[in-house]
Amino acid sequence: MLPLLLTPPALSTALALRPVRAPFPAAAAGWAMGLPALEMPLHVGAGVAAVTAARLTRRPVTRTDLAGAGLAAVTCAGLAVVQARQLAAGRALQGAFDESERAHAGTTGPAARGRTPWRKVLLQPWPLRPRGIEARTRLAYGPDARTTRFDLYTGKGAGQGGGRVRGVLIHIHGGHFRAGGPSRESRAMLFDHALRGWAAISTTYHLSPTPETGFPQHLVDIKSLIRWIRTEGPLHGIPADAPIVVAGSSAGAHIAMMTALTAGDPRFQPGFEDLDTTLAGAIGLYGYYGRLGAETKDVSDPVRHPAEGAPPVAIIHGTDDMYTPVKGSRRLVRHLRGGSSNPVVYAELPGAQHGFDAVNSARYLAVVAAIRRFTEPLAASGVTSPG
Repeated sequence: MLPLLLTPPALSTALALRPVRAPFPAAAAGWAMGLPALEMPLHVGAGVAAVTAARLTRRPVTRTDLAGAGLAAVTCAGLAVVQARQLAAGRALQGAFDESERAHAGTTGPAARGRTPWRKVLLQPWPLRPRGIEARTRLAYGPDARTTRFDLYTGKGAGQGGGRVRGVLIHIHGGHFRAGGPSRESRAMLFDHALRGWAAISTTYHLSPTPETGFPQHLVDIKSLIRWIRTEGPLHGIPADAPIVVAGSSAGAHIAMMTALTAGDPRFQPGFEDLDTTLAGAIGLYGYYGRLGAETKDVSDPVRHPAEGAPPVAIIHGTDDMYTPVKGSRRLVRHLRGGSSNPVVYAELPGAQHGFDAVNSARYLAVVAAIRRFTEPLAASGVTSPG
């Protein structure tokens, strides 16, 4: 009985350590099964230890129980390796930002402390909205309140006598351009910025059956959201001239980079061609950065757009990503570094898979600290955070 109970966590651990890469259906199934161990190894390990201890304290202890204890030991050893890889992410991020600082002196903020917030990792795996943050949900930046909805997070009192908003962080969700919604990914990053005086926005866009059939509408949508910030934002305490950083996960990262590389391009700003959509920065997390289809390859591929006008960029990817292989990020980084005079920070996270920004893992909290270092110099100067 004990080996049977331990088979699911053992399999999850094995897939976290050695992900399936092909064929794609098997790789996707393996990714889903490996996620618990990959993102929450300490919690899975605690469950394995508890089940094993409960069975071994009974009498009599059978050979099957002893076999289960052996499986538990191997599983816990594997989970220790997964946890070590999570901690290695902090060092990878530190190295990437230090390298950028050397190349572009003064363009990143001070190095974040290397301490892992274990209390949050262990007791609050799902990022909950802190009490000091006000949430305004299901707002709309377009006429269709369902497809252009977003959630807005600010520190309580921001823009209402409690301090001027320092900047706007927009996060665009993933989902292969066909699924997803606001406030499901990168919640810890959004909350961290809201607590530091930013207006943090989690947005959706027009979803489509295929990536190409939705292009360029999803890009137009994000530029429309920028227009909303410039025109309607002051009604919500957001200065019309606040610096804007656009971030995205997976498919959202593609849209974020396209937004960064097409500032002011009238093809993607119908009806508001004269609006300045220049960004203060762009962030991509485990993104796809290729073309969206054969018919739009010349305009939907980020590397087909000049890098000269790109803002500061931070790209973060996992080395074991099976959905969007890391080679796509490397290709975009080469393009950006070949043409942009602004910093291009690039970090590869050892052992990280797709979707690493869902829970408060030690890895993701290190990413949040690194992004804080990236965005801090981009915030409006001379203002203070609310509270």
